[in-house]
Amino acid sequence: MIMKYGLLLLAYLIGAIPFSIIFGKFFKGIDVRRHGSGNPGGTNSLRFLGHKVGILVIIGDVTKGAIIILLIRFGLFDNYDLFHPLAYGFASAFGHAFSIYIKFKGGKAVGTTVGAISAFNPLISIIALVIFFAGIKLTKYVSIGSTCYAFGLVVIALVIQDYEMLLYVGLSSLLILYRHKSNYKNIINKVEPKITWM
Repeated sequence: MIMKYGLLLLAYLIGAIPFSIIFGKFFKGIDVRRHGSGNPGGTNSLRFLGHKVGILVIIGDVTKGAIIILLIRFGLFDNYDLFHPLAYGFASAFGHAFSIYIKFKGGKAVGTTVGAISAFNPLISIIALVIFFAGIKLTKYVSIGSTCYAFGLVVIALVIQDYEMLLYVGLSSLLILYRHKSNYKNIINKVEPKITWM
């Protein structure tokens, strides 16, 4: 029982690590929260920390979501009664979005969710990422690609009739949609920046 809930807390604390702020200050002397959207996530890091540091931030964010699930899949906790693996992925994504280390603020949980889904089922992750990039390609908005990704996960869970998965991807998708509410307002007001690399 202690391990079951303790891993949730650990997943949250790992997910809450603000790699964009750590790497931004270490490599560039920049607090990414003071630039662009002010969001300490992968997209804003790519724009204002450069591609090398931005990619490093994204790798860190993805790893946060994957690590506990990978340890579960590798059998490290086989002797314990645990929650569904994606519960720990959601805890990490929640930590990323509401980090205890930066006054419960944070990123938009997409990268961390990608890490969780990738560790849980790589094929599902690939399909969802295709949907993500298709959304970006069609609209030029990363936020719309992220929205397509969130809805894509829910549709996939419904199609394969995995209702435990549906619960946790549903929670993760709601989190992603909530964290993007300012982006939707920006799109309506025609001030959301578009990407140029697709």
